[in-house]
Amino acid sequence: MRFADDNPNGPPARPTDSPGGPLLRLEGVSKTFGGVQALKDISFEVPSGTVMGLIGPNGAGKTTLFNLISGIFAPDGGRILYGGTDIGGRPTHRLVADGIARTFQNVELFESLTAAENVMVGQYVRTRCGFWGAWLRGPGARREERDSQAAAAEWLRFVGLAGEARTPSGELPFGWQRLLEIARALASRPRLLLLDEPAAGLNAVETEQLGRLILEIRGRGITILLVEHDMSLTMEVCDRIVVLDRGEKLAEGTPREIQTNVDVLSAYLGPDVGAPSRQQAR
Repeated sequence: MRFADDNPNGPPARPTDSPGGPLLRLEGVSKTFGGVQALKDISFEVPSGTVMGLIGPNGAGKTTLFNLISGIFAPDGGRILYGGTDIGGRPTHRLVADGIARTFQNVELFESLTAAENVMVGQYVRTRCGFWGAWLRGPGARREERDSQAAAAEWLRFVGLAGEARTPSGELPFGWQRLLEIARALASRPRLLLLDEPAAGLNAVETEQLGRLILEIRGRGITILLVEHDMSLTMEVCDRIVVLDRGEKLAEGTPREIQTNVDVLSAYLGPDVGAPSRQQAR
């Protein structure tokens, strides 16, 4: 995949091989674990600069799909196209360098490092001095470290943690740890950000703040794929939503279309809820 010159103050340049097209496209993606079909023939597109929601009951395959997109697993079938290039099975570290970052359902931070140091770890993929340059502490390495510290401070400010730069991440309240993980992901300057249940464990006020942050991230030109169980948040921030059920794509549409889709209601609330609505629709 070819990229134009990176902007040091923003996300990586867009792939040059797909101007105006969807940033991410899945074509018939399938995955099996030990004979169990976790995902079957999943296809959808994520247009650049949008927030796409990915919802479904527990066990629907949402996190498995995230793991395929982020390189933790390779698909058994189908294609995952990022900027027109098939990235299925590409190593995670290369995907981060290509502009794909993610957070996790369970917060994954370096608890002994400060908030600022955690964010600086996220920038490693964009540094250039390497091991020996850092060890020898040459002028370039010192300048790069200063730049990294300044960028970390900016990302902490962006997520609302400016005053916690020196606080060990393990001492932060859980909601702030969620924000710190987002700041670390953003520090890698992604084009595509995968958010895996970012509102899990947050109270109503924190969830409202998270919603505003997601829209601000989109405002910076970063495309977001969001897995979230909080339906109020999902309906508020998403441009479109894909619904999975038992490893298959059940529906796709705008938030309003999904809210009134009888198949979606049936998957979440049981067949007795959807059946009368189908008869009325006739």
